[in-house]
This record gives sequence, C-alpha cells and structure tokens, in this order.
Amino acid sequence: MVRTGSPSGDGISPSGRGMWLRRVEHRTFDGDSALATHPTLRPYLADLAGPHGLVLREEVFDAGAGQAYAELGRPLVEAVTTAEEPVDLLVLAYGVHDVQPGRNVALHLSDRCPGRPLAFAVCDQGPAAAFTALRLIADYPAPGACVRALLLVAEQTAVHYPLATPAPVPDRHAAVALLLESAADAPAALVRQHTGVSAEAAGALLAADIIELSGGRSDVTLVVGDGVPVEPGTAVAEVLRAPAGLPYTGVWSRLCAGDQPDRLAVLADHDPALGYLSVAAVALGPRTVGASPTTGADMGGGVATMILEKP
Repeated sequence: MVRTGSPSGDGISPSGRGMWLRRVEHRTFDGDSALATHPTLRPYLADLAGPHGLVLREEVFDAGAGQAYAELGRPLVEAVTTAEEPVDLLVLAYGVHDVQPGRNVALHLSDRCPGRPLAFAVCDQGPAAAFTALRLIADYPAPGACVRALLLVAEQTAVHYPLATPAPVPDRHAAVALLLESAADAPAALVRQHTGVSAEAAGALLAADIIELSGGRSDVTLVVGDGVPVEPGTAVAEVLRAPAGLPYTGVWSRLCAGDQPDRLAVLADHDPALGYLSVAAVALGPRTVGASPTTGADMGGGVATMILEKP
C-alpha cells in the first residue's frame, strides 16, 4: 500500500501517451452480496472506525447490504477483454469501501484477465480516484511494455459507519470498465487535476481546461458529473451529464452514449467536499455501439456496452 497526499499537478499529465479507448462496459447491479454478512466484516470495520470515535451502523449490517467489487468487476473484465488481446496493466478505482476487505480485488481481477496484468488500486480520493487512475495509465513509465490497459471503476451503496466528513454515497451498485490501447497515431490521453477549487470557480476553470486539452478540436463531447457547472459558450459540440446517484461511475458510464465516430471525449468531475476538479481527454476511435437496458446475466441490473473498432 502506498499513501499519498491530495492529487497534485495543476498541470497536464507529463507524457500523455497516445491511446484509443477501445471498449466500454457499464453495469448497475440489483441485490446485495452474500459477503456483506460475512462475520469478519464487522470486527474489521469496528477496528477502523473506533479510533475516529465512530460507532458502526447496526441497521446496515442487519440488512445485509453491500456489494463486493470482485463480484462487480469479474463480468466486466470478461465483457471488454479477449484471449487474443492480452492486457498489460489493470487499475481499479473506488471511493466506498468493499464488503470483502480481506481480498486484494485488483490482483484477483488480474488473475482473471487475459495477460494477467500488473494490477493495483486507487482509493480515498472520492470521484477524483478514477481520473488519477487514468493519469497513471497514461503516464505509465514503460510505454512499450503497456499496449493495453484496463481501468475499472466500482461503487457500492453500503457505508457501515457514519461519515466523519461529507462524501457522496451511491444509490446503486455499479461498475464500469474501460479498455485502452496504445497507438502511435492516437491522440494523447491527458488528465488535469486541480485542488482547492470551489463550486463557483469550477466552471471557468473547466472551460479553460477544455480549450487546452482539446487542442482546438470542435468535435468534443463534454461529459460532466452531476452538478458540475458548465459555462455558457464552452467550446464543445455536446454536453452529457452523468446520471444522478452514481458519483464514482456516472461520468464514465456516459461514454456508452452517442453514436458519433472519432469523438474526443472530455470528462470532468468536481468534488465540492474535497475541492478537487478533475478533467480528462480521451480519444474514441471509429466504432459500433450497442446499448441494452436489459438485465445483466450475472447479478441483474442495467447493461450498456460500447465496442470501439481499431481505426
């Protein structure tokens, strides 16, 4: 485990490796995991909450509420990867604790991913965690050794203790998987993260970032978190808003929407509690899109899929 401070770098990620976003899968899941009633969960969380003077919420344990990120992630890994395309790097991002704390989920999912990639997780940064994960993927220090990378973002609804400070809590279990592939002719995947940003300042700062990250392109789809301000006249072709109630996967889930080829997607989210503004630019190559509101075969819930064909 590595502990860091706030996401630093009011500048663009230094390398910004050229990457196409090849596939996206987003699912919401009905029901709770049997692991939410595992006897080790209560003492583990009690040990974590006790030093902060927090008392566990017995009603959450009594309800057996919560999901395991390994169970959310496995069907998504299967959906976006193939045996013929091994993955070199897997990064998991989340903001709410897992209900199976004894499992290293990133390594568990790596073992079930073609290529058995190097894997780690980013957490405790709120909605900024997924942007930090993308930044680490784009700045991976050995580009030749990382042709494909998989970004997994997961969230579950059960918080078993009172929050010491304000933080967004999902109202549905959900996960999203993004398969990225390096290519010399792909636009750079760029991430910009700011700290100490108020809600009033977020809109103007976002507009400036869009101009810089888009490189003058006019075919920009802006995807913003629920409640993120968008300044009038912001230079984008369309604006998509993340669905309410999915504070960690919502922005990324909207990459499944739309049917414009060769889009440049700029994603942005703001956490007013932590003051983080995160902005990322990702290139979407020519693709076919299939979206389905049907129930997922694994655990129930909605399914949306985007398949990106190589240019």
